[in-house]
Amino acid sequence: MNSQTKKYFFSGMVTLIAVLALPAFTQAQDKAIEIVRSVLDKLSPGQWKAEYDFVNHKTDGSQNAYSLEIMSFDPNTAFISFTQPRREAGRQVLNKEGELWSYLPDSRKIVRLTDRDSIGNGDFNNADVLRLNWLRDYTPAIAKDSEKQTVIDLTAKTNTATYYKIRLWVAKAGNQPIQQFFYDESGHHMKSLKYQDVKSFGGLERPALLIMENVQTGQRTQLTVRTFSKEQGLPANRFRQENLGK
Repeated sequence: MNSQTKKYFFSGMVTLIAVLALPAFTQAQDKAIEIVRSVLDKLSPGQWKAEYDFVNHKTDGSQNAYSLEIMSFDPNTAFISFTQPRREAGRQVLNKEGELWSYLPDSRKIVRLTDRDSIGNGDFNNADVLRLNWLRDYTPAIAKDSEKQTVIDLTAKTNTATYYKIRLWVAKAGNQPIQQFFYDESGHHMKSLKYQDVKSFGGLERPALLIMENVQTGQRTQLTVRTFSKEQGLPANRFRQENLGK
């Protein structure tokens, strides 16, 4: 076999291997998408309302707490109203197609926010709570698959995503999320999120306790889901920027 023949032979073999591997790759990606969608159906099932309590645990041992009500119209549209502490009561946050705005009752001003801005000076940022649309912002792929759990890597599709990569652990029993690691574009592990205490909210089983830890500072924030309900027919005018503060 001369050099030219070898070149065509090996080129053909590479093409054949790629073609044979394509169905398996597509099947694995479809499975990853199905698992992520199942998780999102628990955390953000279409239209829903909830009450969340946040407790920030500072590295000096101090704590501060926030409570809020949240309504989600769809995966790209959500509204928050702070209820506690008193100094924060009446503050509102709106996510509309990735644009975030906050109403400040003291000044009666509406200001622009970013995905990376924290909620209540804690370790959850706006995207962690208001933009649970991972399949739009990230490409999922199965990293590991064992008897009891599946590990999925979610890689950002564009540089506008909040994180460069998210690693998600999902229990095969009920497709409940176990934990997530969040990475920046340099591959640094920024934050970890643990999902605990699965409860039934009107027949929807989902974690009721979420603990976000800043890996770099050691600070952590505990989110407790006090109430959660699937809804229909939420008023669309509640999710308009011009109605903030009303």
